[in-house]
Order: sequence, then structure tokens, then C-alpha cells
Amino acid sequence: MAHTVTDRHRALSVIVDALEATLRRMRLWEQESPDAVRLASTQPFSCDTLRFHQWLQWLLIPRMRQVLDDGGALPTASAIHAYAEECVAELGEDPAELLFLIGHFDALIRGESPGAAH
Repeated sequence: MAHTVTDRHRALSVIVDALEATLRRMRLWEQESPDAVRLASTQPFSCDTLRFHQWLQWLLIPRMRQVLDDGGALPTASAIHAYAEECVAELGEDPAELLFLIGHFDALIRGESPGAAH
């Protein structure tokens, strides 16, 4: 059965693109992928093998783009913002925009209005 692209899919696509743009602006977008072992971590956010921005770039963003491009079913739970708040000190740049986008991402995944995020 074909899935239809919803307003939620479109909104998430905009957020995912904005996450990439923000990481690039913060000079955190990397040219070389971590090795397969580091990407295969089973820990939440690959916290044992990747830094937070690496997890966003190499795992979350590509996975979400695949789901969105396929018009697939979206996850119904997301709690990235709390972890992101713990990790932002390592970023070295003002993380406000990144945290804002992640809060919106979480809200959209949960089916909430992004204004209700934080």
C-alpha cells in the first residue's frame, strides 16, 4: 500500500534539511564517514562510538531522509532534545539553533505542534 506524503512528512523534511544546514554552518559537517564499526553501535545515539553531531550526520539525517523519501511510516516517539542539551557543550558554537530544530523534530515525531516542544 502506498503511503501518502503528509504535512508532517513535509515539515520533518524541512527540519532535517535545516539540521544539515546548521551543522554545516557550525563547521561540524564531516567529509569522511566514521568506520562501519563505529556506525554499528547499539547504544542510544551511538554514544559509545560517535559524538552527537556525528550521530546526527551519519545516522539520524540519512535514516530520516530515507523514510521521508519512501513516504514510509514515521516513528511515533522521539526524545533527542534532552540528550542534545547534555552534548552541546562539546560543540564549541552557540547551539541555540540546533537545539531549537531538535525540539521541533521531537515535537513533529510525537505528532505535536512544534510550538509545544520547549
